[in-house]
Amino acid sequence: MGELDASNWKDLETGRNTSRIDPAIRGIVSSLNRKGYRTFSSCSGGHWANLRRRYDRHESGYVAFSPPSRIPFVLYLALREENQDFMFEAEAVIHDGNGDRRETIYTQLDWQLLDQRKPKLRYYENLFSEIRDAIDSLPRRQDGHKEVLTGLLGKPHLPLGSEIVSCQMKRFSR
Repeated sequence: MGELDASNWKDLETGRNTSRIDPAIRGIVSSLNRKGYRTFSSCSGGHWANLRRRYDRHESGYVAFSPPSRIPFVLYLALREENQDFMFEAEAVIHDGNGDRRETIYTQLDWQLLDQRKPKLRYYENLFSEIRDAIDSLPRRQDGHKEVLTGLLGKPHLPLGSEIVSCQMKRFSR
């Protein structure tokens, strides 16, 4: 992630940045941004990790949020019963870049097509439709990242967590 700073955190209202978002989930990312959820990075998944191998796991897709948000967990809970074709994971991450202290705190929703499923477009179309429906039912972002950080790190570590988020936001707004 540290080396991808220039390709992440872009304002999608600016036309040239829209092309940086995976076309399959561009509408999802735009909907999240319109609701006030700031996305960090994303990928639709679905492509094979290694085309030379006869059997390989499906590549996972994800949407990451920073400042950290509760939204990956809300989406996880909405999708886990709804879609039986994918595995889901919601997580909170503190990432140390390339060991150079360019830390990033974010939350992320991941999805991966089950190994038993053939990589068919209909599975992904169905998933992305379900994600859009879940987003449509969400309220506009109301939680601030300080509440999320307090929940993740605890009150004693809130100042350090806030400092990391402040630095990452400055780094990406350049």
